[in-house]
Amino acid sequence: MKRLAKKAIIGILAASICITSATGCASKGNKAYKNDHGYYLNSVDQANSLVDVSGDRFDSSADNGYYSKSAGVGINIKNKDVLSLIKKGSLLQVNSLGVSDTEYGFEYYYMTNAAYRLFNSIPNDAPDEEVEAVQKKYDANIKKYTFPYVMVVRIPGDKDKKDAASITKRMKSTFSHIDEIAKIGSDHYYFAYNKDYQDLKLDKSEEKSLQNLVNNIETMKKDICIFPAEKADSGSAKNRIQNIGQFNAKTLDGTAVNQDVFAKNKITMVNIWATYCDPCKAEMKDLGELYKSLPKDTDLISICVDGKEEADLAKKILKKNNCDFKALLPDDKLNKTVLNKVSGVPTTLFVDSNGNVLGDPIVGSRSKDKYTKELYKRLSMISAEGSESEVAK
Repeated sequence: MKRLAKKAIIGILAASICITSATGCASKGNKAYKNDHGYYLNSVDQANSLVDVSGDRFDSSADNGYYSKSAGVGINIKNKDVLSLIKKGSLLQVNSLGVSDTEYGFEYYYMTNAAYRLFNSIPNDAPDEEVEAVQKKYDANIKKYTFPYVMVVRIPGDKDKKDAASITKRMKSTFSHIDEIAKIGSDHYYFAYNKDYQDLKLDKSEEKSLQNLVNNIETMKKDICIFPAEKADSGSAKNRIQNIGQFNAKTLDGTAVNQDVFAKNKITMVNIWATYCDPCKAEMKDLGELYKSLPKDTDLISICVDGKEEADLAKKILKKNNCDFKALLPDDKLNKTVLNKVSGVPTTLFVDSNGNVLGDPIVGSRSKDKYTKELYKRLSMISAEGSESEVAK
């Protein structure tokens, strides 16, 4: 029952950030260069020509790490020991988010067997009080259960001062070693890590794994990629989710659902969430109420990113909050076209009858009233487009 262990980690665990579309200015190719620290950097974020800090080819579409345009960093993990721990679920990746929900990098945390045993001791039907008691025990002994391994992060310069202060405080309070990798414009890029894991409550079988992690810190550093971050106001349409595309998914109750789910309404609100995400769960009551009072020609569905692993918990959360809308389990196509381009949860999209995404996504939780206003805003966008089409005729 790794759902609670994931929840316990500070921050929001996003779906893997592996955007596959080529980006960057077509007229200006990427020119890798070596900085004063001896690391290779990229002049632009152009997916087919990126290199890591060692000068080796970096694959932004690979699934062995992380890649984020807004953060300006990525990593292709090559070490088999590290990859094995990630696959096992012992090494978890979380996104480094500022107070504005902008993504600035990533972190890896080692979760001990003792931590999983603690959370696995809770029955699936345990009352909230019992879950909270275990959570408090975990929080009080977090250094025994969790090892912050590495962090790769961009600290914004001139703007986003609140985000810079928040991320810097988090980095300094969590990691003992901090190496500056690069400076691009006014932004600073850091590689932070810990070596001392003596406070951890380890099984004998884990000791070798932890030592291997520490021994591979320099290898992890060599695998990172640094490039100028995409500014929030400079993103082009091709870097966003433009169309949901075709898919064949199932709901939590086993009902088959495909792209035709959008055809019956002018707008369908798609809420992307996870069982381990507190902000996601906090807005569920509002979503349940919104679904019962939706404007005409609109619908609401959700995609639970960890629903396949945590189906019972997802059902419990929805039932508790009187959420009667469809909850989809993502198939491979939804993972590729939607979830791989989402920087965090909750994220909400507004989709027209043809599967096109209208306007910018909403990252973070909102109230029923604010979502209602956003629905009317998107409806007005469709009306405006319809009027233009009539004039053209």
